[in-house]
Amino acid sequence: MLRRLQYSPASHSAFKQECGALCLTNGDAALAECNYDSAIHLYSAAIDLDYTTDVIFSKRGKAKLEKGLWKEALLDAQKVRWHLLRPSRNQ
Repeated sequence: MLRRLQYSPASHSAFKQECGALCLTNGDAALAECNYDSAIHLYSAAIDLDYTTDVIFSKRGKAKLEKGLWKEALLDAQKVRWHLLRPSRNQ
């Protein structure tokens, strides 16, 4: 018998959070191994999954700095500042 999966916004959100956390963890491992391309890719994937924090932008910016991607690293630094200063974090 074929069973249909039920979509629920809560399970979708939980899945995205779990995948984002996994990307962050693997990105940290790649950054520690000086595999900057992989770290940037994994941190970007976490961001694409709406798993955005100031920490992720900071770490992705660090990987970009190590690769000499100065302008891109500056953009990530600006996003760190935006995340720290946005009103929802200060309430």
